[in-house]
Amino acid sequence: MKKLRTLLAMLSAAAMAIPTAGTAALAAEESSSSGVEQMVAEMTTQEKIEQMIMLSLRPWSDGSDGTTSVTSLNDELTQFIQAHNFAGICLFADNIQTTDQSVKLTNEIQQAALSSRCGIPMLISADQEGGSIYRLGTGTPTCGNMALGAANDPALAFENAKIIGSEIKAVGINTDLAPVLDVNNNPSNPVINVRSFSSDPDIVSQMGTQYIKGLQSEGVITTCKHFPGHGDTATDSHVGLPLINKSYDEIKALELKPYTEEVLNSTDMIMTAHIQFPQIETGTYISTSSGEKVSLPATLSKTMITGILRNDLGYDGVVTTDSMMMDAIQKNFDNVDAAVLAINADVDIMLEPMYVQNSEDIAKMEKYVADIAKRVEDGEISAESIDKSVTRILTMKQNRGVLDYEAPSTENAMKIVGSAENREKALQIAEKGVTLVKNDDDILPLKLNDNSRVAYFYPYANVENTIHFALDRLKKDGLVPDTVTADCILLRNHDASEFEENIKNSDVVILAYEMYSAANLDKNNEARGWQAKFADDLIELAHANGKKVIFLSANIPYDVARFQSADAIVAAYCANGMNALPVDGQENPAYGVNYPAALITILGGNSPTGKLPVDVYGVNDKSEYTDEILYGTGYGLSYASAPEETDTTSDTTVTATAETNETTSETSNTTEITAAANNTATSTTSPAIQSGDNSDSPKTGDSGVATPIAFIAAVSGAAFAVRKRKH
Repeated sequence: MKKLRTLLAMLSAAAMAIPTAGTAALAAEESSSSGVEQMVAEMTTQEKIEQMIMLSLRPWSDGSDGTTSVTSLNDELTQFIQAHNFAGICLFADNIQTTDQSVKLTNEIQQAALSSRCGIPMLISADQEGGSIYRLGTGTPTCGNMALGAANDPALAFENAKIIGSEIKAVGINTDLAPVLDVNNNPSNPVINVRSFSSDPDIVSQMGTQYIKGLQSEGVITTCKHFPGHGDTATDSHVGLPLINKSYDEIKALELKPYTEEVLNSTDMIMTAHIQFPQIETGTYISTSSGEKVSLPATLSKTMITGILRNDLGYDGVVTTDSMMMDAIQKNFDNVDAAVLAINADVDIMLEPMYVQNSEDIAKMEKYVADIAKRVEDGEISAESIDKSVTRILTMKQNRGVLDYEAPSTENAMKIVGSAENREKALQIAEKGVTLVKNDDDILPLKLNDNSRVAYFYPYANVENTIHFALDRLKKDGLVPDTVTADCILLRNHDASEFEENIKNSDVVILAYEMYSAANLDKNNEARGWQAKFADDLIELAHANGKKVIFLSANIPYDVARFQSADAIVAAYCANGMNALPVDGQENPAYGVNYPAALITILGGNSPTGKLPVDVYGVNDKSEYTDEILYGTGYGLSYASAPEETDTTSDTTVTATAETNETTSETSNTTEITAAANNTATSTTSPAIQSGDNSDSPKTGDSGVATPIAFIAAVSGAAFAVRKRKH
């Protein structure tokens, strides 16, 4: 088997080395195909089933109290991999903490796989989507999909994905569980939101296509997710079983639109969603927890996978499930029954069917494989379908060079992962997405004079460094005087009234706000209303003292409708913080680029060109969304001119090249800010502020007061009208 795998790798390399479709290339391709078939034929049934499973390395317990993150394979895990033929392993943030450690771990995994009987290298994967979902502890998180959608330039999506691909490939991760192709048309979506490019399926498709190409340009396997679409749910499948009550025609008009022929022909894998579509899949299962009938989710639906994805859309690549440990599956389905349903639906890989965290779990996994093999023996699963799936997986591994394993170089990885070049590119891309939503009296960009003082309020301690980063950069570039200071104020667990003196002694107030769910808009929400209450009180207090307030929507942009009383509103689309300022010449922890990009824009170092990639709905006096579209997709102001009239239908056009960022904003349309009376030299964190953490971000929230929405308002001289939400 190992000799055959080596020969197969050589044939695959030969085929890729011959660019023409001549007889030599064709012969190499045919030999590779027959080689895959022979590999499958030499496997036992259990080995084939194992090749359809992707494990994870969750924290390990050796029987003593507590668990330990798996940053290196212990003897038991090494022997477990050597004894089996698993398709791959999915890594999480606690597995890949530093660059050199990550290289060592991935190589340990592959060496263990190579020493197994089958000797087949693994798919080593991670959810390195960029933005809010990233795993490499010292990598470049990038700005995330919604910021890319706001920039609306597919060339930037390619460059963004290329950064991600170069870094994960450098440490030995050959598979990215990305991009997200969900259309986020539901503002109450608790799990996708900024992970989506847009509420416009055409933007999602165009950006996703280039994202795929960017990853593949670095030799990384791609995974489009979550088929057929997770954008119109109000339930997180990690903690529940979502339901979308739409017909096939309805999902073809929205959810399925990003799955174009180009996407289907280019992506290596497609990941399924654990979502019920009862109008499409009528099959049911008795929930193991409630005892009630539930519709089969897309992951387990033959109608959805075979009927729609395979037959109607013509996709014949690898299909993987989302994690089978999510509550949507675990709390409703027996794990072996779920495997049978998935395989019979024509799913190829079962991702994380159970956790392997101790010796007992290893025994459970081995029994799980044996139980599925028994179902094959009993005829509940056809052997032919197993062979077909394993053939798809091995063919993909062959085509992407996985079978021809070469250990990653630590020296090379250290040059690439989190490099100054990558992080600078990521910041520039993030700047392209920054969106100016409101700008009363052209307060932005701020023009700061000597000794000007900014009061910067933020919800979590890891945000403070973002303004230091932005100011340091702008001072170095000569765009902000060296004597400008920031009064950094952690707002959590405080009342706005405590900071009236800070406001009086400042020239302008910047309020950073992190929305993670609709509950964050309700100031009366006991658990999640603290940001909204503070924001309402702060804006009122600042205005009472004659100060302007810039509202920085750091995460989900639907909060911009809630805080219309702010003088200016800027959207950034991802709230990753910055635990420490980066130091030149050393390995630095990953940090977010969206906060710095937004602050640089506010302070005059970048002219905003981003446009809202989603429809933003109005908010009523109960802090609930209405059906009125307050700001439509494509809306955005600039410093140089009023916004263009935009159509909020799904006819958005996308250019293939990045716009230049030429602007006269640094000298025009600025509000000059003089140093406040009583403000002396340097600024530091207010002595009343205690250091805090962001332990409940992104799970704790905010709230707010109502803003009338049935109106036509003038913003910087340009009118915008309220429109009805499309159902």
